[in-house]
Amino acid sequence: MITGKIYYKLLLLTIVTVLSAFSFSEITSNNPDYNITKEEVYNHIKYLSSDQLTGRFPGTAGDSLTQSYIINEFKKYKLKPAGVNGYLQPFEMVTEMKLKGTNEFRLVSGGTEKSVAIEKEFMPLGFSGSGKAEGELLFVGYGISAPEQNYDDYKDKNGNEIDIEGKILVMMRYSPGQNDPHNNPFEKYEPSRYKTLIPREGKATAIIIISGPQSGDDALIGLKYDNVLQNAGLPVINCKRDIIEKVFSENGYDLNQIQKDIDESKIPNSFFLNNVKAVIETDVEPVNALTDNVIGFLPGKDPVLKNEVIVIGAHKDHLGYGAYGSLYNGKDKQIHNGADDNASGTAGVLELAQKFSSEKNRLKRSILFICFASEEAGLLGSAYFTKSPLFEKYNIVAMLNMDMIGRLKDDKLIIYGTGTSSVWNNLIDSLNNSFKFNLTKNPEGFGPSDHSSFYSKNIPVLHFFTGTHSDYHSPSDDYDKINAEGEVKVLNMVYDVSMNLDKMKTKPDFIKVAAANNENRTMGSIKVYVGTIPDYSSTVEGMKITGVKEGSPAEKAGLIAEDVIIKFGTKDVKNIYDYMYAMGEYKPGEEAEIIVLRKNEQVTLKIILGSR
Repeated sequence: MITGKIYYKLLLLTIVTVLSAFSFSEITSNNPDYNITKEEVYNHIKYLSSDQLTGRFPGTAGDSLTQSYIINEFKKYKLKPAGVNGYLQPFEMVTEMKLKGTNEFRLVSGGTEKSVAIEKEFMPLGFSGSGKAEGELLFVGYGISAPEQNYDDYKDKNGNEIDIEGKILVMMRYSPGQNDPHNNPFEKYEPSRYKTLIPREGKATAIIIISGPQSGDDALIGLKYDNVLQNAGLPVINCKRDIIEKVFSENGYDLNQIQKDIDESKIPNSFFLNNVKAVIETDVEPVNALTDNVIGFLPGKDPVLKNEVIVIGAHKDHLGYGAYGSLYNGKDKQIHNGADDNASGTAGVLELAQKFSSEKNRLKRSILFICFASEEAGLLGSAYFTKSPLFEKYNIVAMLNMDMIGRLKDDKLIIYGTGTSSVWNNLIDSLNNSFKFNLTKNPEGFGPSDHSSFYSKNIPVLHFFTGTHSDYHSPSDDYDKINAEGEVKVLNMVYDVSMNLDKMKTKPDFIKVAAANNENRTMGSIKVYVGTIPDYSSTVEGMKITGVKEGSPAEKAGLIAEDVIIKFGTKDVKNIYDYMYAMGEYKPGEEAEIIVLRKNEQVTLKIILGSR
């Protein structure tokens, strides 16, 4: 989550404003049926973030226990099952990679052949392609080409390009700037995925990645899934340093001195390892896991308005033992319990479901309560729902999302999506006269949580969030740090917003918001802005988009939802990483040609890149 620093002055309204064609009378939570309590909030979160659930990772026993807990609560509140299998909407997702078939690595040096042991001395990377490669070894330093730094590991000392076709490349992790993390001009080139692009385009046959002697730890990189199904297109392995150091030594090279010289001089030193060949065969495959959205339905009573549905949702999953997305730097395996992220939001759905079920005879509109799966992997659960027949079944008029609402401090509450309908701002400000939150409103509808999937379908959204903290995506996000009383206050606000939605004479309008230029925050070196919204649930080759931001360069260029970007400039795009890396080679104001697949036909577009 990224929080803003601009605080809006609260409007001291004494009456409720009538907005365009919409009207509402303020309904507040001060009524005798109110039963959201800090004790229940705390107990829900304590269980959902207990070690027994092992971090609620999709497809695990902890995930099943989470689903059972939510279903039992929904049954208590007499919510109607609204999935495809009772309360459940099952779907499959990839959670990890595994070795399959033959995985071998043999080195032939000086007439001697050595077999390198799988899992002990080498390991395919999670994004490795599967296949067999044979060829000469070519050392390419860090495997980086950075023209703006006058640095290129793919050129010899005379500045001539090195022919890498048919070669097995040996490269070191990180970059020549690794010793200065606060001022590293090579930072964007360090990811191992990035380093596979040039080898793939240059038709190298395989890549061997090692930790250089100057880089410290030489532990093998685990076979991890990086949330992108498309592989690198060629075998990529990580090898223990001493295996390669021995080959260097046998050929008269000192790897330690070579790396030291490159780091100090920022001058590449690439060369062929004469009379050294390798045979590499990799076979890795994704492991599918079954998980579920949990969905309960509360019908409204108005003969007409009951056909309009309000969604109240939160994601129920977390990181398990830190399989992906963890910010924990320790080496021991620890459960990421995710008390705030997002046991707090799940508890919120349960408390609101209980509250509204006790008042079901007062409801005009219907409410759909959804606990989404696989948000942490890229909003997969909410994306699956909004693409499914279940979504088409309901006339959804608004979606209220809760993600990390358990750490209220100094009454600071952030609400995203306030620009997605003309009714939101005045309603929120009016209600806040009573709550007196230190409120930050962000108008954008796209964002890093499940409301984004609904906004992409032209549905007004609000996303409630109490801010990030040092325990985010770490094992230390535990229930003892939850501010249960503060969460009750937030849930009161969500309840009041929901009740006012319920009583509106007409459904809220939808507004597309001209978004700030803030995409790709994780790619700190990327300075250009495009405005595409990736579809993380896509399994097609290329970078499929679920939508484009209003007024963005992407929209102006003619990109639309469901387009699959297959080329950006001169670079082929096979996955989101290729797309980001290709984009990073441009500057704001430059024009790039984009090729997309649109309904199985190639469409060429021109885009003027913005600045972020």
